[in-house]
Order: sequence, then structure tokens, then C-alpha cells
Amino acid sequence: MKRRLYLDLGANNGDTIAAELASSRIDFCWGFEPNPQLASKLRQRFKDDPVEIVEAAAWIVEGVRPLYLGHPLSSTLLAGKVALPDYPEFAITYEVSVDVRTVDTAGWLRDHIPDGDAITMKMDIEGAEYEVLQRLLESGEIDRIDELRCEFHPERFPAYSRNHDQLVQAVEARTRLVQWR
Repeated sequence: MKRRLYLDLGANNGDTIAAELASSRIDFCWGFEPNPQLASKLRQRFKDDPVEIVEAAAWIVEGVRPLYLGHPLSSTLLAGKVALPDYPEFAITYEVSVDVRTVDTAGWLRDHIPDGDAITMKMDIEGAEYEVLQRLLESGEIDRIDELRCEFHPERFPAYSRNHDQLVQAVEARTRLVQWR
């Protein structure tokens, strides 16, 4: 039987997981959250639900990387995040980090979800979406995702902004893309 699965990359406080559970549109959810404090709260919040919290950052390889901390909504794996003048509380100083486990998102999909399941993926991973989406495209795993809800951050990561439109077009050619903020 085809399962309806929800993958939340950058689960943060779990509000998008809770909304999916309330909608009764999913059978199971994985929430990826690298921030240890947030992951602990998520495990507690969803302890009685069909949810597994993966304390790791969605990335392009298995390993360990520094997660640069700031406001919980703005932590990132990547250097070069530009502060927005209207939102100084979301600035990253790069002086505070914690080493976190990273997961090869494409490999994780291949190894954990059988073909035929319906996959909805939400991706809000503070700049890492550019690398992760490129890896999903190259591996072909993007084709297994029925709907991708992605928050892009081109204004925050100038190094990725020049290829933003090309990446979005490539993703849209392979899956249903919903961009949100």
C-alpha cells in the first residue's frame, strides 16, 4: 500500500509537522533538525505521533559540520550568510557553532523510503537548499518527490543567487515545486 510520507528538512519548532499531522494527509513523518536543543524539544512534542526526529542536518554527504548558531530560525551550515537590515535578530555571527551530524539527503531517501510511496518534502535549510537540491537532481532522487515545498534564500547567500533561477527551473521540470516564505 502506498504510504503518504512527509519529510521536514529544517523542522525547527515543528509547526509544519503539526500542521501536516492535523490535516490527516500523512501516514508518517521524518523531521530533520540539527540543532540539538530544538531536536530534543521536537522529540518531546511528537513522542505520541507517527513522527521520527532525525537529529542531523540535511546535506550532500554523511559527516560532521559546524552549525552556525544565531536565532533558532536562522542557524546555517554555510558561511557567507548576509544579514538583512530589517531583521537584525536573524544575523549569524559565525562566532558560535556546534558540530552536528550531516546526512546525504539523496542517499537517505534511497536507503529509507521504498519506491512507490508518496513523498512531500518541506525544505527550509538556510542556504543549504542549493547544494541539497543539486545533489537530488544529479542523483535522480528528486523524481521520487511528489511535492517539494522550499524556502529559498538567494538574498541571504549571494554566492548562490546567480544560479538561483536555473536551479528552480531544473527542480520545476522534475517535481511539483511550491516556493514559500
